[in-house]
Amino acid sequence: MKQSILSMLAVFTILFASCGGAKNVAGNDANISKLTGHKWQLIEIGGKEISTVTKRTLHLSLIPSESRYAVTGGCNTLNGAYSFTKKAGGIKFSQGISTMMACDDMEIDREVISAVTQTSKYAIEDEILVLYKGNTPLAKFKAVAADSELAGTWELDYIQGGNTPFNELFPQGKPTINFDLNAKKVNGKGACNNYNATVEINGRSIKIGPVASTRMGCLGNGEGLYFETLQKVNVISVNGDTMTLIIGDVAVMRFARR
Repeated sequence: MKQSILSMLAVFTILFASCGGAKNVAGNDANISKLTGHKWQLIEIGGKEISTVTKRTLHLSLIPSESRYAVTGGCNTLNGAYSFTKKAGGIKFSQGISTMMACDDMEIDREVISAVTQTSKYAIEDEILVLYKGNTPLAKFKAVAADSELAGTWELDYIQGGNTPFNELFPQGKPTINFDLNAKKVNGKGACNNYNATVEINGRSIKIGPVASTRMGCLGNGEGLYFETLQKVNVISVNGDTMTLIIGDVAVMRFARR
Protein backbone atom coordinates (compact mmCIF):
# COMPACT_ATOMS: atom_id res chain seq x y z
CA MET A 1 0.00 0.00 0.00
CA LYS A 2 2.77 2.41 0.96
CA GLN A 3 4.58 1.62 -2.27
CA SER A 4 1.42 2.29 -4.30
CA ILE A 5 0.95 5.70 -2.65
CA LEU A 6 4.57 6.60 -3.36
CA SER A 7 4.12 5.54 -7.00
CA MET A 8 1.00 7.71 -7.33
CA LEU A 9 2.83 10.68 -5.79
CA ALA A 10 5.64 10.20 -8.27
CA VAL A 11 3.16 10.23 -11.17
CA PHE A 12 1.49 13.41 -9.88
CA THR A 13 4.91 15.05 -9.48
CA ILE A 14 5.75 14.29 -13.11
CA LEU A 15 2.37 15.58 -14.30
CA PHE A 16 2.69 18.86 -12.39
CA ALA A 17 6.25 19.31 -13.63
CA SER A 18 5.05 18.75 -17.21
CA CYS A 19 2.24 21.27 -16.80
CA GLY A 20 4.64 23.81 -15.35
CA GLY A 21 7.02 23.31 -18.24
CA ALA A 22 4.22 23.76 -20.78
CA LYS A 23 3.14 26.95 -19.06
CA ASN A 24 6.67 28.34 -19.25
CA VAL A 25 6.91 27.52 -22.95
CA ALA A 26 3.60 29.30 -23.59
CA GLY A 27 4.83 32.28 -21.60
CA ASN A 28 7.95 32.47 -23.74
CA ASP A 29 5.73 32.79 -26.80
CA ALA A 30 3.86 35.84 -25.53
CA ASN A 31 5.27 37.98 -28.38
CA ILE A 32 4.07 35.69 -31.16
CA SER A 33 0.87 37.66 -31.79
CA LYS A 34 2.88 40.89 -31.95
CA LEU A 35 5.42 39.29 -34.30
CA THR A 36 2.79 38.04 -36.73
CA GLY A 37 0.49 41.03 -36.34
CA HIS A 38 2.90 43.62 -37.72
CA LYS A 39 4.74 44.32 -40.92
CA TRP A 40 8.40 44.94 -40.07
CA GLN A 41 10.65 47.45 -41.84
CA LEU A 42 14.36 46.66 -41.95
CA ILE A 43 16.43 49.34 -40.17
CA GLU A 44 19.74 47.56 -39.52
CA ILE A 45 21.59 44.64 -41.08
CA GLY A 46 24.89 43.18 -39.84
CA GLY A 47 25.33 46.11 -37.43
CA LYS A 48 24.93 48.70 -40.23
CA GLU A 49 22.05 51.14 -40.55
CA ILE A 50 20.02 50.23 -43.62
CA SER A 51 20.34 53.77 -45.04
CA THR A 52 24.10 53.23 -45.37
CA VAL A 53 23.61 49.95 -47.23
CA THR A 54 20.78 50.68 -49.69
CA LYS A 55 18.10 53.20 -50.59
CA ARG A 56 15.53 50.41 -50.83
CA THR A 57 12.84 49.94 -48.16
CA LEU A 58 12.65 46.28 -47.18
CA HIS A 59 9.93 44.61 -45.13
CA LEU A 60 9.50 41.29 -43.35
CA SER A 61 5.96 39.93 -43.00
CA LEU A 62 4.67 36.70 -41.48
CA ILE A 63 1.44 34.98 -42.54
CA PRO A 64 0.39 32.90 -39.51
CA SER A 65 -2.48 31.12 -41.25
CA GLU A 66 0.02 29.55 -43.67
CA SER A 67 3.20 29.60 -41.51
CA ARG A 68 4.93 31.48 -44.31
CA TYR A 69 7.04 34.63 -44.40
CA ALA A 70 8.01 37.11 -47.10
CA VAL A 71 10.79 39.67 -47.47
CA THR A 72 9.78 42.37 -49.94
CA GLY A 73 11.15 45.67 -51.21
CA GLY A 74 14.59 44.49 -52.29
CA CYS A 75 15.56 43.66 -55.84
CA ASN A 76 13.96 40.25 -55.32
CA THR A 77 11.20 38.86 -53.10
CA LEU A 78 12.02 36.01 -50.71
CA ASN A 79 9.28 33.61 -49.59
CA GLY A 80 9.55 30.61 -47.30
CA ALA A 81 8.20 28.78 -44.27
CA TYR A 82 8.81 29.55 -40.61
CA SER A 83 8.32 27.59 -37.41
CA PHE A 84 8.71 28.27 -33.71
CA THR A 85 11.09 26.18 -31.62
CA LYS A 86 10.77 25.21 -27.95
CA LYS A 87 13.35 27.60 -26.53
CA ALA A 88 12.38 31.12 -25.48
CA GLY A 89 11.85 33.23 -28.60
CA GLY A 90 13.04 30.39 -30.80
CA ILE A 91 12.22 30.62 -34.51
CA LYS A 92 13.52 29.08 -37.71
CA PHE A 93 13.12 30.39 -41.26
CA SER A 94 13.55 28.05 -44.22
CA GLN A 95 15.65 29.06 -47.22
CA GLY A 96 12.49 29.42 -49.28
CA ILE A 97 12.15 30.64 -52.84
CA SER A 98 13.52 33.91 -54.20
CA THR A 99 12.63 35.62 -57.45
CA MET A 100 15.57 35.79 -59.84
CA MET A 101 15.67 39.36 -61.16
CA ALA A 102 19.08 40.88 -61.85
CA CYS A 103 19.62 44.34 -60.33
CA ASP A 104 22.48 46.72 -59.65
CA ASP A 105 21.83 46.54 -55.90
CA MET A 106 21.98 42.80 -55.19
CA GLU A 107 24.13 42.83 -52.04
CA ILE A 108 21.26 43.78 -49.74
CA ASP A 109 19.25 40.80 -51.00
CA ARG A 110 22.10 38.44 -50.16
CA GLU A 111 22.61 39.98 -46.72
CA VAL A 112 18.92 39.76 -45.80
CA ILE A 113 18.58 36.17 -47.04
CA SER A 114 21.68 35.22 -45.05
CA ALA A 115 20.41 36.92 -41.89
CA VAL A 116 16.91 35.47 -42.06
CA THR A 117 18.00 31.91 -42.79
CA GLN A 118 20.63 31.96 -40.00
CA THR A 119 18.14 33.21 -37.39
CA SER A 120 17.61 30.98 -34.36
CA LYS A 121 15.62 33.34 -32.10
CA TYR A 122 13.94 36.73 -31.99
CA ALA A 123 13.12 39.44 -29.45
CA ILE A 124 10.71 42.39 -29.54
CA GLU A 125 11.11 45.47 -27.39
CA ASP A 126 9.62 48.94 -27.88
CA GLU A 127 8.26 47.96 -31.33
CA ILE A 128 11.74 46.85 -32.46
CA LEU A 129 12.22 43.30 -33.69
CA VAL A 130 15.72 41.80 -33.49
CA LEU A 131 16.71 38.55 -35.19
CA TYR A 132 19.56 36.62 -33.54
CA LYS A 133 21.89 33.77 -34.32
CA GLY A 134 22.56 32.54 -30.80
CA ASN A 135 23.29 35.78 -28.96
CA THR A 136 24.56 37.64 -32.03
CA PRO A 137 22.12 40.19 -33.52
CA LEU A 138 21.76 39.78 -37.28
CA ALA A 139 19.07 42.29 -38.25
CA LYS A 140 16.72 44.83 -36.71
CA PHE A 141 13.26 45.89 -37.86
CA LYS A 142 10.72 48.46 -36.71
CA ALA A 143 6.98 47.86 -36.64
CA VAL A 144 5.05 49.57 -39.41
CA ALA A 145 1.57 50.79 -38.54
CA ALA A 146 -0.83 49.29 -41.06
CA ASP A 147 -3.20 52.27 -40.88
CA SER A 148 -0.50 54.75 -41.95
CA GLU A 149 0.82 52.38 -44.61
CA LEU A 150 -2.65 52.01 -46.13
CA ALA A 151 -3.70 55.65 -45.76
CA GLY A 152 -5.25 57.39 -48.73
CA THR A 153 -7.19 56.28 -51.76
CA TRP A 154 -5.95 53.36 -53.85
CA GLU A 155 -6.82 53.10 -57.56
CA LEU A 156 -6.89 49.79 -59.44
CA ASP A 157 -4.53 49.53 -62.42
CA TYR A 158 -4.45 45.73 -62.94
CA ILE A 159 -6.84 42.84 -62.42
CA GLN A 160 -6.48 39.23 -63.47
CA GLY A 161 -9.27 37.51 -65.34
CA GLY A 162 -10.73 37.45 -68.82
CA ASN A 163 -9.29 38.67 -72.11
CA THR A 164 -10.97 42.08 -72.13
CA PRO A 165 -8.59 45.07 -72.08
CA PHE A 166 -8.53 46.91 -68.76
CA ASN A 167 -9.98 50.16 -70.16
CA GLU A 168 -12.91 48.24 -71.68
CA LEU A 169 -13.61 46.54 -68.35
CA PHE A 170 -13.89 49.92 -66.62
CA PRO A 171 -14.87 52.56 -69.25
CA GLN A 172 -16.41 54.83 -66.58
CA GLY A 173 -13.30 55.01 -64.42
CA LYS A 174 -10.96 52.82 -62.41
CA PRO A 175 -12.21 51.18 -59.19
CA THR A 176 -10.92 52.56 -55.89
CA ILE A 177 -10.56 51.35 -52.32
CA ASN A 178 -10.07 53.12 -48.96
CA PHE A 179 -9.22 51.46 -45.64
CA ASP A 180 -10.65 52.34 -42.23
CA LEU A 181 -8.83 49.87 -39.99
CA ASN A 182 -10.30 51.27 -36.78
CA ALA A 183 -13.78 50.38 -38.01
CA LYS A 184 -12.49 47.29 -39.87
CA LYS A 185 -14.12 48.56 -43.07
CA VAL A 186 -13.20 49.29 -46.68
CA ASN A 187 -15.11 51.48 -49.09
CA GLY A 188 -14.72 52.90 -52.56
CA LYS A 189 -16.17 52.81 -56.05
CA GLY A 190 -16.45 49.85 -58.43
CA ALA A 191 -17.08 50.58 -62.10
CA CYS A 192 -19.70 53.19 -61.13
CA ASN A 193 -21.31 51.99 -57.89
CA ASN A 194 -20.22 52.91 -54.38
CA TYR A 195 -19.45 49.94 -52.13
CA ASN A 196 -18.35 48.99 -48.64
CA ALA A 197 -17.24 45.77 -46.95
CA THR A 198 -15.66 44.45 -43.77
CA VAL A 199 -11.91 43.86 -43.67
CA GLU A 200 -9.57 41.93 -41.37
CA ILE A 201 -5.81 42.35 -41.68
CA ASN A 202 -3.23 40.41 -39.69
CA GLY A 203 0.30 40.94 -40.95
CA ARG A 204 0.10 40.07 -44.65
CA SER A 205 -3.15 38.15 -44.28
CA ILE A 206 -6.30 39.93 -45.43
CA LYS A 207 -9.97 39.01 -45.66
CA ILE A 208 -12.51 41.31 -47.34
CA GLY A 209 -16.25 40.90 -47.59
CA PRO A 210 -19.05 40.55 -48.06
CA VAL A 211 -19.36 43.51 -50.42
CA ALA A 212 -22.47 45.72 -50.32
CA SER A 213 -22.95 48.23 -53.14
CA THR A 214 -25.42 50.58 -54.77
CA ARG A 215 -27.24 49.15 -57.80
CA MET A 216 -26.75 51.50 -60.75
CA GLY A 217 -26.22 49.96 -64.16
CA CYS A 218 -22.58 50.36 -65.23
CA LEU A 219 -20.89 50.18 -68.61
CA GLY A 220 -18.41 47.37 -69.11
CA ASN A 221 -18.18 44.02 -67.32
CA GLY A 222 -15.48 44.89 -64.82
CA GLU A 223 -17.43 45.65 -61.67
CA GLY A 224 -18.63 42.08 -61.07
CA LEU A 225 -15.09 40.77 -61.61
CA TYR A 226 -13.70 43.44 -59.26
CA PHE A 227 -16.10 42.65 -56.40
CA GLU A 228 -15.73 38.88 -56.87
CA THR A 229 -11.92 39.04 -56.85
CA LEU A 230 -11.84 41.43 -53.90
CA GLN A 231 -13.66 38.87 -51.75
CA LYS A 232 -11.23 36.07 -52.68
CA VAL A 233 -7.87 37.72 -51.91
CA ASN A 234 -6.03 36.49 -48.81
CA VAL A 235 -2.62 38.20 -48.93
CA ILE A 236 -1.75 41.91 -49.10
CA SER A 237 1.60 43.46 -50.00
CA VAL A 238 2.32 47.20 -49.84
CA ASN A 239 5.54 48.67 -51.20
CA GLY A 240 5.50 52.46 -51.13
CA ASP A 241 2.68 53.66 -53.37
CA THR A 242 1.93 50.23 -54.83
CA MET A 243 -0.45 47.73 -53.20
CA THR A 244 -0.83 44.18 -54.48
CA LEU A 245 -3.65 41.84 -53.48
CA ILE A 246 -2.86 38.16 -53.83
CA ILE A 247 -4.65 34.81 -53.83
CA GLY A 248 -2.19 32.22 -52.51
CA ASP A 249 0.96 33.05 -54.48
CA VAL A 250 -0.76 34.71 -57.46
CA ALA A 251 -1.01 38.51 -57.69
CA VAL A 252 -4.56 39.18 -58.93
CA MET A 253 -5.01 42.91 -58.28
CA ARG A 254 -2.66 45.88 -58.21
CA PHE A 255 -3.46 49.38 -56.96
CA ALA A 256 -1.59 52.68 -57.04
CA ARG A 257 -1.96 55.27 -54.30
CA ARG A 258 -3.86 58.18 -55.82
